Amino acid sequence: MRRWLFPLLTLTAVWVVFARMAEIENLSHTFALGDWRWLLAGLVLQVLYYGGLAASYHAALAAVDVPGRLRDIFAVALAGVYVNTVAPVGGAANAALFVDDAARRGHSRTRAAMGLLVQMVADYGAFCFLLLIGLFVLLQMGSLRWYEIAASLALLLYIGGMTVALTLGLWRPDWLHSVFVYIQRGTNAVGGWFRHPSLLAEDWSERNADEFIETSHRLVAQPSHLLRTVLISLAAHIANLASLYAVFVAFHQPVSLQILIAGYAMTMLFWIVSPTSNGVGIVDGLMPVMLVSMGIPSVSAAIVSLTYRGIGFWLPMLIGFVLLRRLRIFSQTEHNVAGEGAIGIAVLATALMGIVNLVSGALPAARERMQLLMQILPLEAQRGSRLTSVLAGFALLLLAQALWRRKRVAWWLTQAVLLYSLAAHLVKGLDFEEASLAGLLVLYLWTQRSHFQALSDPPSIWQGIRTLVVAGLFTLAYGVFGFYVLDRHFSQQFSLNAATRQTFVMFAEFFDPGLQPITGFGRYFADSIYLIGVTTFGYAFMLLLRPVLLRTTSTPATRARAQKVIEQFGHSSLARFTLFPGKTHWLSPGGSVVAYTVRGRVALALGDPIGPSQDVAETVTGFLAFCRRNDWQTAFYQTAEDTLEVYRAAGLASLCIGHEGVVDLHTFSLGGGSNKTIRANINKLGRMGYRAVMHRPPLPLSLLVQLRAISDEWLAMMRGRELRFSMGRFDDAYVQDSLVMAVHGPDDSLVAFANLVPEYQRNEVAVDLMRRQAKVENGTMDLLFVSLFEWARETGYDTFNLGLSALSGVGDAENDPALERGLHYIYEHINQFYNFKGLHEFKEKYRPDWSPRYLIFPGYASLPAVGLALQSAMTGENFVLDSMKEYWAVRRSQPQHKAADTKPVEKPDAPSADMPLAVDEEKRRVDMGTQ
Repeated sequence: MRRWLFPLLTLTAVWVVFARMAEIENLSHTFALGDWRWLLAGLVLQVLYYGGLAASYHAALAAVDVPGRLRDIFAVALAGVYVNTVAPVGGAANAALFVDDAARRGHSRTRAAMGLLVQMVADYGAFCFLLLIGLFVLLQMGSLRWYEIAASLALLLYIGGMTVALTLGLWRPDWLHSVFVYIQRGTNAVGGWFRHPSLLAEDWSERNADEFIETSHRLVAQPSHLLRTVLISLAAHIANLASLYAVFVAFHQPVSLQILIAGYAMTMLFWIVSPTSNGVGIVDGLMPVMLVSMGIPSVSAAIVSLTYRGIGFWLPMLIGFVLLRRLRIFSQTEHNVAGEGAIGIAVLATALMGIVNLVSGALPAARERMQLLMQILPLEAQRGSRLTSVLAGFALLLLAQALWRRKRVAWWLTQAVLLYSLAAHLVKGLDFEEASLAGLLVLYLWTQRSHFQALSDPPSIWQGIRTLVVAGLFTLAYGVFGFYVLDRHFSQQFSLNAATRQTFVMFAEFFDPGLQPITGFGRYFADSIYLIGVTTFGYAFMLLLRPVLLRTTSTPATRARAQKVIEQFGHSSLARFTLFPGKTHWLSPGGSVVAYTVRGRVALALGDPIGPSQDVAETVTGFLAFCRRNDWQTAFYQTAEDTLEVYRAAGLASLCIGHEGVVDLHTFSLGGGSNKTIRANINKLGRMGYRAVMHRPPLPLSLLVQLRAISDEWLAMMRGRELRFSMGRFDDAYVQDSLVMAVHGPDDSLVAFANLVPEYQRNEVAVDLMRRQAKVENGTMDLLFVSLFEWARETGYDTFNLGLSALSGVGDAENDPALERGLHYIYEHINQFYNFKGLHEFKEKYRPDWSPRYLIFPGYASLPAVGLALQSAMTGENFVLDSMKEYWAVRRSQPQHKAADTKPVEKPDAPSADMPLAVDEEKRRVDMGTQ
C-alpha cells in the first residue's frame, strides 16, 4: 500500500485545492490590495519562521544522537504541514514523517521519537511565554473569552504533563511506569464500552515510559541542547510574529505591540489545539473575530486574517506538497509511482485547461469588463484573441497526450501555449479566472519539469523546424502575393504593405478583420491560407513529437563488449540469438546487457537482461529510464519466472505466453509402452534405408543447396515466411556455420533437417530451424529428434532445449488472469490458424521439463502496441500494411462471378512453423504420435 501513498496524497491535494478554491481566489484578490513590499517582507519572515522551526527539529534530534542535514529537515517540516492537513490524526502524521525519515537514514525510530518529544516541549514552552503575555493583555482589555481560557488551560496542562512525565522519568521511573499503565487501562476500558477494548497495544505503557525515561536522562546529561532548542523555537515565533506585523502594515492598519502579541498568541493557540488539521476552518473563522474584539476594524481584520493564513499556512502547505516527493520515506519504486501520479495530474490539468479554453472562447464576456477593455484594445484584437483561446484549447488537448509520454518538447510547447492562452484570456475579456488557472498550471508544470525528459527524434526535430520556417515563409509569400495580385476578388485594394499586414494578422490573430471576399475564388484563396498553415504546422507538430528512431544497430565496439558479457553470463537458449543481426545492445553500469529492437514506439527486449544476477534489478530500472527518455514503451519477450518480481517491482505487468520444454538427456529413453509408436516408426524407417547424419560446419555448398530447397518447400507448404528475433532464419552464412542434423532417404537425398545452437554457460544445446519436405514418411521427424537426443547425449550435453511451446499451460487455473484464460481458449479451440496444441503434443512425447515464459509489458493499455511490435520484430514487416496489401491482392485475383456461383475455399490447417506435418490428417497424427 505504501507505493500508492503519494498518488493518494496527490489526489487529496487536488481535492483540498478545489474545496478551498473560494479562499484561494479571495486570497489572490486580497493580495492585490496590499503594499507588495510589506507583503514580500511577510513572506521572507515566514521563510525565516519555517527555517527556525526546522532548526529546532535539527537541534532536538541532535540532542538524542539523530543527526541530519538542515535542508532535509526543512523539507520534512514543510511536508508535515501538508500531510497534517490531509491526514487529520492530530499531528501524528508529521511525527511519522520525521520518524520514518530518520529510520531510512539508518537511525533508531525510538530515538527519533524522543527527539520529536524534546522539540515539542521546547516549541510549546517557548510559545507559552508569548501566550501568557497575550492572556495578560486580553485580561487588561477585558476581552478575554471563556474559550480562550479553556484552550490556554488545555495547552498548559499538556505542556505541564509532558514536563512532569520527564521529571518522573528522571527521579521516579517506577512511578512513571505506573502512570502509563493506568492511562492504558483507562483508555482500553473506555474503548471496551464501544467494543474496542484494545485501543492501546499491550506494550504501549512500557514503550512510552521507556522513551520518556531515556529522553529525560539525555536532557540532563546535555542541558545545553534543550536550552538551544528553546531559544531557536522562541526566535522562530518572533519571526512569525513579525510576519503578522508586516501584514498589518501592508494593508495600512496600525496595530500596537500588545494587540499584535495577543492576536498572534490566540491565533497560534487555536492553530495548535484545534480539533481540525492545522486549524482549518476554526482559525480562519476565529482570527477575525478575535481581532475585532481587540478593536481592529472588521474589514481590516478579515483582510489581515485571510492574508496571514495565506502566507503562513496555505502557501507553505502547497510547497510542502511539492517537497513531499523528495522525502526518504519513498523508495525508488514509490518515487516512480509518485512520478506517474504527478504526470497524470499534469496531463489531466492540461486537458481540463484545454476544455476551459474551448468553453471560455464560446461564452460571452462580462459587460463591465468589456466596457473597460474597449477603452484599451480594439474590437478586432478581442475577437482574434477569442479565436486564439479556442485554438489554444485544441492545442492543449493534443499536447496532453504528448505530456503523458513525458515529451520534453511537449512540455516546452505546453508552457508556451499556456502563456499565450493566459494573454488571450486577458485580451478577450479580462478573464482573470481563466488566466489565473493558466498561470497556476504553468507554475505546476515548472515544478514537475524533471519528469518530462523523453526525447524526440533529433533529425525529425530539425526537419520539423525547417518545415515550420519554410512553411511560414512560403505561406507569407503566398498570402502577400495573392492579396496583392488578386485584390479584385475582395472588397478592398491591397498595397504591398497592406497585403503583408493582412497575411500577418490572419496568422497572429486567426481573424480576418475587414476581409470581405466578393467572389468564390476570393473565399477559396482566404481559406487556402488557413488550410496551408494548418497542414504544414500540423506536420511540423508531428515531427517535433516523434519518438527517437533507431536508425542503426550496435556499433562494433558496443557489440564486442556485449558479446563478451553474453558469453560470460548467458545461460538460456535465447543468449545466442541476442547476438544475431537486427539486435541493438544496451549495457548497464553494472555490466549487464539488454538486447532489443525498436518497432514503432516499443523497445522489445529479447529475454531477461544478461549479466551478474545481483545487477538484474538495476539493469531493468536503467533500461526503463533509457526507454522513457527516448519515448519508447518497454517490453521483454520470453522472460523466466525467477525474474518476475523484479519486473513487477519496476511497475511492469506480466503475461504467461507458454512453456519452454527441456529434455533431460540422462533420463531420456524410448522404453515403455507410451513410446511404442515412436520405436516402430524409427525401426521401419531404418529398414527402408533412412538414416540421420550430423553435418559439421562449414557445410559444403552442395549440401547447403539441398537444405535451401527443403526450406523453400517447407515455407511454401506452410504458406509462411521466415521468422526472426527469437530464432534464426535460413540465411546461407548462418546455416553454413551451424551443426545440422539431416535425415537422408534411401537414395541419399535429404528429406528433413534441423540445426543446433549450443548455449554458453549451461551444458545444453537447443534446436532452431526444423524443416522437411512436403511429403515424408510417417515418423521422419521422430527419427530426426531421437537422433538429435542421442547425438547430444554422446557428445556430453546434459539437456536438450525444444524451445517455446506457445500458449501451452496458459490459463489452466481458475485464478489465472482473464487474459490468460482467453489465451487458453484459443489454445484449446482455435487451431485452423496455428496448431498450438498439436505442436505441444508433438514435443510432449519426449517428456520434457516445462518452465513458464512471460511477456513483460507496461500495462494492458499498451498490449496492442506491444503485440504489433512483436509481430513486426518476428516477421520483419508491418502487420497492418501487410494485411491491407494481402487483402487487395486477393480482391484483384478473384474472378468477378456472381455470389451464387462462388464456392467457399477451404483453408488448410496452418500449423506452427516449428511443427512437422504430413500431407494428410492421418499421416500428421501418426507423425505426432497421437495414434
